[in-house]
Amino acid sequence: MTLPALRALACPNCAQGLDQTGRRLHCPAGHSFDLAKQGYAPLLAPGSNATTGDTADQVAAREEFLNAGFYDPLMDAVAAAASTDVPGVVVEPGCGTGHYLARVLEAEGERDGIGLDTSKYALRRAARRGPRRAAGTQERLAAVLADAWNRLPVRDGAAAAVLNVFAPRGADEIARVLHRDGVLVVLTPRTDHLRELVGALEMLSVDPEKPRRTADQLGDAFSAERTDELRYPVSLRRPDVLRLVAMGPSARHLDASALAEAVDGLPDPIEVTVSATVTRWRRRDR
Repeated sequence: MTLPALRALACPNCAQGLDQTGRRLHCPAGHSFDLAKQGYAPLLAPGSNATTGDTADQVAAREEFLNAGFYDPLMDAVAAAASTDVPGVVVEPGCGTGHYLARVLEAEGERDGIGLDTSKYALRRAARRGPRRAAGTQERLAAVLADAWNRLPVRDGAAAAVLNVFAPRGADEIARVLHRDGVLVVLTPRTDHLRELVGALEMLSVDPEKPRRTADQLGDAFSAERTDELRYPVSLRRPDVLRLVAMGPSARHLDASALAEAVDGLPDPIEVTVSATVTRWRRRDR
């Protein structure tokens, strides 16, 4: 089966287009890449860092938590902001398990998507998550092993939309792969996000300067077109809380036994605030 969005992908070594023969991708310069048996394409650029991706435990926790629907309003808001008539694919650097990208593709009809991540555990799940074409045979989500801080293996201007969901971002690379009239959709947490858990469980808090730092990162290449604030409560049982903590960066900083003890001291269920901002950006040179 042909890898989805193949014509939008580029060789990570020489930036030329890729073709596919069987399970091998190759470029005119002779660079070749074998598709992993789990369905993702290994397209790491030279010098990339592939050691910081999410662990198997983090990915499993994220899969279960997101499948439960607690963040569905966030996914729907991202999908609405990513809607565009511009031709091209949807690209998400740092796609994780592919939940947000898949939701956008479901809303965008027959458009293909490219999810990039450094976690092979996440990409295995993302490769299975994408919707299929109307005929029911061709998948629409290409899962790609790539470093968001290096050159992305995507052709210039190939993306109608780029998603940035709770992930690091490189403004120059996003601008390069984004169509001149395309949209960048950024989802960022607000300072009161998960406020009922942050203090009680000693989770990492949201930097109050995050909106300013995001604007500084993007301001030279992009201008904000629209901003939507989302805030709503979710009722979490203790296993849900454990998954929520385990799927994020706080999992790397907390002792598992101490966390379990702290969660046992919480109300069951506990009402938790979900609070985030979805901003739609446009290239300044459009």
